Amino acid sequence: MTGPAGRDDCFRLVALGDSITVGVGDTVGQDALHGPGWAAHLAAVLGVDEFTNLATNGARSRDVADTQLDAALALRPRLATVLVGGNDVLRSDFDARFTLADLHRCVGELCRAGTDVVLVRLPVIGLFELAPRLVRRVMRRRVASINAAVDEVAGASVAPSSSVGRTETGPSTDRSQCNGPSSNPAAAGRVVVVDAVEAIAPAGEKAWHVDRVHPSPAGHRRLAVGVAGELAGLDPAYAPDAARLPGAPDPPSARQRLVWLVRAGLPWCVRRGRDFVPGLLRSVVQDLRAERAFTQGGMVTSLADSGLDPRRRIGRG
Repeated sequence: MTGPAGRDDCFRLVALGDSITVGVGDTVGQDALHGPGWAAHLAAVLGVDEFTNLATNGARSRDVADTQLDAALALRPRLATVLVGGNDVLRSDFDARFTLADLHRCVGELCRAGTDVVLVRLPVIGLFELAPRLVRRVMRRRVASINAAVDEVAGASVAPSSSVGRTETGPSTDRSQCNGPSSNPAAAGRVVVVDAVEAIAPAGEKAWHVDRVHPSPAGHRRLAVGVAGELAGLDPAYAPDAARLPGAPDPPSARQRLVWLVRAGLPWCVRRGRDFVPGLLRSVVQDLRAERAFTQGGMVTSLADSGLDPRRRIGRG
C-alpha cells in the first residue's frame, strides 16, 4: 500500500552504527520481537511495522557513511538511529573531523529523504576509567570530541529539556500521519539528540556489561526507553508503550565475569592493542608536551579542536 505521496505507509525503523547497536552486552528471550540491542527494543516500544539493524561490530563512522547509509536510504525508513564513534576513538589514526564529516553526510541525506534521525552521544568508555590518569584523560577528550561532532551535526549544542536532553532541527509544520509519524517525502526529517549516559543512568550499577564498554541488558533497555521518550516529545505520533519492552535477565555472577575476562576480554585487548596502543602512547606524549608548553587546545593529537567541552563545536577546516 502506498499513500498519496507515493510513499508506503509502513512504519520502518532502521538502525545504523557499531557493536552497541548490534546489541553486544544484551541478552534477550523469546519476548524480544526484534532481537537484542537498544535499537531493537526501541522498535518494540514504538510498535514499528518493520525493523532493520544495519549496524556491524567494529564499524567506524566511515563504514556507516560508505556502506550502511545507502542500505538505509534504500529502505526508505520513517525513523533512523545513528550511534557511532566508539571504534573511531580506539584507533591510532583517530581524527574527529572525519567523524564529523561522516555524520554530516549521514544525517543530511537521511533528513533530505524525509527520515527523522536519532543521534546518540557516546558515554565515556568505562574500561579506560580504570587506566592511569594520562590515558584516562586522552580517552575522555576523544569521546568529548565525538560528542561535540554530534552536537555540531544536530545544528546546535544540546540543551536538555528533560532527563535525557534533546536537540531538534527541521521544520515545525504539521506533517501528514499514516501508521505513525509523517512519511511525507517533501518534509525534511528532524533530528533528536540523546545523551547515552543520562539515558542509561537510571539502571545504576547494572547499566554496563562486564567489558565496561557496552551497555548491559538493563542499560540497553534504559537507552531504548530514554530515546522513545524523547521521540514522543518531538512528535506525539511516536507513542511509546513501555509494556512492550522485553524483560531483562539477572546480571552475571562474579564467576561469569571472570570467565568472560579470560576467554574474551583479554584476547580482545591484545588484538585491539596492536593498533591502538601506539597511537595512544603518541597522544599521551603530545598531551604532556602540550601541557608543559601551556599550548591551549593542543592536548589531543589529530584534532582540530580539543573537544574538552562537549558543547563546543569542532571546526571543519
